[in-house]
Amino acid sequence: MDRSRRATNPQNYNDNGTVKKGKKTWNYSNHYKKLKAKHAELCRINATNRRLAINEDVNHLRSIGDVFITEPKNAAKLMKRAKETTVNNKGKINRKKRFGKSVKNRCPGGFQTAVENKFKTSGGTYIEVPNNYRASQYDHTADDYIKKKLSDRMYKLADGTLVQRDWYSSFLLYCYNYRTNDIDKKKCAAEFKKCYSMEKDFIEWIKKHKIKVLNSGIKIA
Repeated sequence: MDRSRRATNPQNYNDNGTVKKGKKTWNYSNHYKKLKAKHAELCRINATNRRLAINEDVNHLRSIGDVFITEPKNAAKLMKRAKETTVNNKGKINRKKRFGKSVKNRCPGGFQTAVENKFKTSGGTYIEVPNNYRASQYDHTADDYIKKKLSDRMYKLADGTLVQRDWYSSFLLYCYNYRTNDIDKKKCAAEFKKCYSMEKDFIEWIKKHKIKVLNSGIKIA
């Protein structure tokens, strides 16, 4: 579609391929119009499939529990572009884009909204922790917030215990204190050993069945 649009509207582009500023008139070929209609149909099908997949996941979550604790919706923040221009080790400029396409395909905001509606209308409890809860940064063994890189999917706590980042974040959400709206440190200490044992067993099950979990840090032999 872009190639067709450029071919029929050369007056709207600079020599370097960028679009000229100011008011422009666009001409579209019949071939472009057919492609546009096909693209719209594919987007419609994709949106329908995404909605059905979200509903299926939400119904499954509701069937296994009555309380859903999560962090506030932050899809808009995930789509923000980086402000500073950085260069990698090879001397190439790093991309400023973040998770725009992933957010579009997975629709996390719509997923959380669907979960919230499902739990509230079916007698369950839906809780969003405060913004300062920071489940992905807290370390209960050090009783401190330790900033980590997004690429650190597996990391060691202050006492040397190796944990999977997403699992540990969910564990800290499990230890949410309803009264103080903060992390229940006593519950963390009391429940960690049991929950950690369950996590290790589950990771071993994943490795045994050679299930590839994207962005988990779990390496399959």
